[in-house]
Amino acid sequence: MITRLVRGGLAAALAVTTLTVATAAVATAAPTAAVTAVSGPNVTVTQAGNYPIFPIDNTSFSVTWKSTGTADVTGVTRLTVDLPPGLTTTGALMYSTPYDYTFTQTVSPDGRRLEAVFTGTRAPGRSDFMKVQVSSHGTRPSGLITVTAANKDDADPSDNVSRYLLGSGLQAPVTPAAPAVTALAPSTGPAAGGTAVTITGTGLTNGFALFGNTPASGSCTDTACVVTAPAGSGTVPVTLVTPGGSAATPTAFTYTP
Repeated sequence: MITRLVRGGLAAALAVTTLTVATAAVATAAPTAAVTAVSGPNVTVTQAGNYPIFPIDNTSFSVTWKSTGTADVTGVTRLTVDLPPGLTTTGALMYSTPYDYTFTQTVSPDGRRLEAVFTGTRAPGRSDFMKVQVSSHGTRPSGLITVTAANKDDADPSDNVSRYLLGSGLQAPVTPAAPAVTALAPSTGPAAGGTAVTITGTGLTNGFALFGNTPASGSCTDTACVVTAPAGSGTVPVTLVTPGGSAATPTAFTYTP
């Protein structure tokens, strides 16, 4: 089932007038500082909504990602949701029209990690969001819900991680470490894909690999990613993309006939 949601905006201006015996003074709200968009493509991720509060067991919260730079965000944007112990998810419902994108998701066997791949072009100002269904299984959950977003061309990693502490609220933003890649092995494989490839380095947590512009399935720790090469041809660059930035592998990957 596909659910559609239309959201509206509300704007208001507030002025307070104070009268005295001699004069009438008008006090207005202080102007807010102008926000300068980041130069180039930029993805900002946030979260909000109904988090489980004991004894309410089944709820959902939203994960929103928005193009906030001066240029289009294109290609693959990968999102991760990590839940604390006692909290699980069965997946997310995607809310966005028109359907000019692709969206896939996987949930870890223990239900505590959601990985989603969103592919599409987003002009500055456009946003998308998904509702993450969660259950606390009759317990009183505690801990951090951490959400990340990563795109190869993202110009500002400072807004790529959102953290919500259950029972407390949103936490201060953190800037993830930039990735550094030291090796790719093996560097060849059949055109049909399927080769297990290991990428080593540092700062690789929550990363994914692009073979050319095609994402590879797999998983990453801080120091290594083990991925499965997708189908392809010729020699293609391999890029490791994390919420902290992107880094090319020192060697490309060559597909053999």
